[in-house]
Amino acid sequence: MQTAIGFEFPAADWLDPFDVDEPRTQWFYVNDDKLSRAWIAPADGNASDALGDGYHSGVFTNPRSCLYVLEKAAIVLGGSVVREWTPTASATPPVEKTCGQHNGRFYVHPQAQQHLRIHDGVSYPTYAEALAAPAPEGLTVVARVLDGTSMW
Repeated sequence: MQTAIGFEFPAADWLDPFDVDEPRTQWFYVNDDKLSRAWIAPADGNASDALGDGYHSGVFTNPRSCLYVLEKAAIVLGGSVVREWTPTASATPPVEKTCGQHNGRFYVHPQAQQHLRIHDGVSYPTYAEALAAPAPEGLTVVARVLDGTSMW
């Protein structure tokens, strides 16, 4: 099964968000409920720089949306963890009534599902709670929102 990548960005050195072979922690964008390609997280763990890069890329063009940077925490299959990654950064603290209100929350997203709904989706406050969520069929990514910004 192929991942429904909504944005073919970044253009170079990218990974599928459901890849389990890369040992280094990976980040990806979500905008308009669509995933981007993943990339190796920077050593400094600065999600704000990644948001700036995505914002100025010209790829995410919906002016009435939020752009999020997520960190892949685990890939799960049938309720069992296939691989986990070490967190690289603390999420930016949540900011109420902004795109950043979801910062630090964990989302469970099955590969077979095309959209990852951050704004109105189900999220979990901790990694353990996300892992304990009912397991969808097929490969599933557990990811944490590091930061979100408005495209307004």
